Amino acid sequence: MRALLLPVVVVVIGIMVWAQSPSPGPAPNAAEVFAYDAKAPLDFQEKAVEDVHGVKVHDISYASPRGGRVPAYLVVPPGKGPFAALIFIHWGQADRTEFLSEAVMLAQAGAESLLIDAPYNRPGAPNVDTFTHPEVERDGYIQLVVDIRHGVDLLLSRPEVDGKRFGYVGHSLGATWGGPLAAADKRIKAMVLMGGLPTLTDFSADNYISNFVHKTYTPEQVANYVKVISPINPEHFVGQSAPAVLFFQFAQHDRYITPQFARQYFEAAGRPKQQKLYFCSHEFNDPAALMDRDRFLQRQLRLKPVMAIILREMGMKLAPARVVGKTQ
Repeated sequence: MRALLLPVVVVVIGIMVWAQSPSPGPAPNAAEVFAYDAKAPLDFQEKAVEDVHGVKVHDISYASPRGGRVPAYLVVPPGKGPFAALIFIHWGQADRTEFLSEAVMLAQAGAESLLIDAPYNRPGAPNVDTFTHPEVERDGYIQLVVDIRHGVDLLLSRPEVDGKRFGYVGHSLGATWGGPLAAADKRIKAMVLMGGLPTLTDFSADNYISNFVHKTYTPEQVANYVKVISPINPEHFVGQSAPAVLFFQFAQHDRYITPQFARQYFEAAGRPKQQKLYFCSHEFNDPAALMDRDRFLQRQLRLKPVMAIILREMGMKLAPARVVGKTQ
C-alpha cells in the first residue's frame, strides 16, 4: 500500500509547494533571468578543421560569460557569403555532434552553423545528481541559455554572416530552453523546437520521467526540486517569443513528452507559431521531420532550395515532373 501511495504523495507535495508560493504575478523578464555581459571576450580558439563536401567543419571553443569554455563546431559554407546563421542544441542524451550532418547539408544551402555542448557535457562539470542538487541544475540551464546568446555574438562577429537571417534548432533539451531563449534574445528570427517541455516540475503524467522520479526520490527531495526549478520553467517565458517565428515538432510516440505537455508548450508560446506531429519516437527519426524543419528554415532564412541537397545526401534525387495531357 505504501508503494502504491508514494506517487500520489509526491504529486500532492509538488502541487502544495506551487500553491503555497507567492502569486506569480507578471511573467518574469527573460532578459534579466538570462542576462550576461555581451562585451565579454569570445576568446575564439580553433582545435582542428575538416573538409566535408566542400564545407569546413571547425572544431572550436569560446569563452562562457559564466566561466569555463564552450566546446562547439562551427560549420562554414563554401564561398564568401553573406550566409544565414544557425545555432543547434542537442537533446539531453547527446552532444554537439547530433546535428553535424544536417548542418553540413544546410551549409550547402547557405547557412553557417554553430553547434555547442551543454554545460554538463564539458570538462569539469559537477559530478552530482542534479535532482538532489537542483541549484546545480538550475545554474546549468541558465548557463546554457547564456552560452547560446554568446554564441549569437560569435556568429554575428563574423563578416560573412547576415545578422538579419538568424535561426535556431533545438531538440528536447534544446527545445525546452529554446522558448526562454526566444524571450531573452530578439536577434533570432526563426526557431525549430523539437520535442520540448513546457515545465520540468510537473510529475503528474504517466511517462518515463515521472515514473523514474516517483521510484527514485523522496517526497522531500521532489518538493525541494520543484521549489528551486519552478521559477525558471520555460512556460513562464515562451509567451514572450515574438517576433520570432516558432515551429514546434512533436512525436506521437514520445516517451517523455505527453500530448498534454505538447499542447501546453504550444499554447503558451507567443505568435507567430506553427506545429506538426510525427509518427515516431522522441529521437525524431521520421525523415519528414528533417525535411519539414529544413524547408521551414529555407523559407524563413531565405536559403537555397534544400530538398535536392537532402535527397542527394540520401543517395536519391528529385523525380522529374510528370506531364499530364498533351500540349497543343
